[in-house]
Amino acid sequence: MKNHGVLLHITSLPTEYGIGDLGPAACQFVDILVERGIKYWQILPLYQTGYGNSPYNPLSAFALNPYLISPDLLYEDGLIDRPDLEAAKLPVTDHVPYDAVYRLKDALITKATDNYISDIEIYDFIESNALYMKPYLAYITLCKLYDDHDWHLFREEHRTYSPGLYDSLFKAYGRQMLRAACAQAIVKDQLNRLKEYLNSQGLQLIGDMPLYLSYQSSEVWSNPRLFDLDPAGNRLRVAGVPPDEFNADGQLWGSPLYRWDVMREDGFQLFVHRIRHALLHLDKVRLDHFIGYVNYWAVPCPVSAADGLPQLPENALGGSWEKARPDDFFPLLQALFPVERFIAEDLGILNGEVCSFRDKYGLPGMIVLQFCFEESVPEPREYPAERYLYTGTHDNPTIREWFEHLDTDSPSRKNLLAFIRENRNLFAGLGLEDIADIERSIHRIFCLIAQSSGCQNIIIPAQDILGLGSSARMNVPGAALGNWQWRLTDFDELLQVPFPTDD
Repeated sequence: MKNHGVLLHITSLPTEYGIGDLGPAACQFVDILVERGIKYWQILPLYQTGYGNSPYNPLSAFALNPYLISPDLLYEDGLIDRPDLEAAKLPVTDHVPYDAVYRLKDALITKATDNYISDIEIYDFIESNALYMKPYLAYITLCKLYDDHDWHLFREEHRTYSPGLYDSLFKAYGRQMLRAACAQAIVKDQLNRLKEYLNSQGLQLIGDMPLYLSYQSSEVWSNPRLFDLDPAGNRLRVAGVPPDEFNADGQLWGSPLYRWDVMREDGFQLFVHRIRHALLHLDKVRLDHFIGYVNYWAVPCPVSAADGLPQLPENALGGSWEKARPDDFFPLLQALFPVERFIAEDLGILNGEVCSFRDKYGLPGMIVLQFCFEESVPEPREYPAERYLYTGTHDNPTIREWFEHLDTDSPSRKNLLAFIRENRNLFAGLGLEDIADIERSIHRIFCLIAQSSGCQNIIIPAQDILGLGSSARMNVPGAALGNWQWRLTDFDELLQVPFPTDD
């Protein structure tokens, strides 16, 4: 029997507050999945987002996103009143209006955290999570003081973390820092409650752990020696991927690269703590950009003729492949964590070495069905059982959008149509008489192909279950703004459409 999963980020859940959250709608979604025989709910990273609202560009590798806090649960817990709840509501639309959400939820969270401070001891929470909590609280306080300017432009005494800096900031801005800590305590409690309910219903939660961290994050600010920075904190080389058929200039992410040799000296403690923290609220962790744990694309930052300082390159063309420390990292990973808790996001430019580490340590990889028709007519029944098969991911167009934008003479279109002709029995219930029928049912076709594959685990984005088009795409890689906005307006259609388990 196959294990089925649905990919839908928390922010995409329907609520009255402009953004999905950890409250009643999340529990209702759990109920829907359980009723339809789904085993996995996959989400994106839950960390506090920074520029572009991207969960892969967080302000912290540990601090959770406070905008996922459920106003309904705040009201149930007595932290806000009914008028506060009503004031936070927004018109229900199929996208997240982030500016309005931030404005209304900031006021709500301030009220809730003020009540939380007066009722509950928060200092123990800060101390028990001091490894990341104190740098995070200090960093976000300084960001407000400096109006979110780059941290390497802070005054010298503020350019990196120290316990003394935390103490001095707390003396001046203690109330503000306590509110932020309370918000973290609240969102952590709500996430734990959702996780407990989810697991009690037999469902497992899969989430992502980004490989790289945002330059504008508390971890880079507080641990500069672990990253490829100059003494002033400027990036010397940044992460990305080389050019491919989809991106002629490659992808320039701008994240500072790790100094893997330095990280090895302390036993990769930053990664160990990140993984341990993620596994507290996830049943399985998808290791994002798995390739980068073996080798990574390093793009040097050219020196500006004007001031002699490194500046971000315009694209990823000037990069080179560099070796990480896989011979040291993966044995440690195996020794500390059960291998069944991981999925390797092994998409992109694979080589024999990357595959050898994935297979040597028993890390299941991924297959994205959308990519499988470009070279030939595939044989999904022969796909390895241990791989996780996706119709698409958050970075892909939806299946409907993908098919609608294929050129009539493209290899993917030709090979897909050939596959459909050669496997008519698989699609017998769809009534595929002509190309219009195929266009109408393309999402169901892909679900059936996935179901027929040799893979034991199948994950389908909610957009592909619903057969949605380009307006429901979650992310366009390389586009800094305008992503991560799509959301459901209700569950009505999801309750009516066939799920992969119905095939």
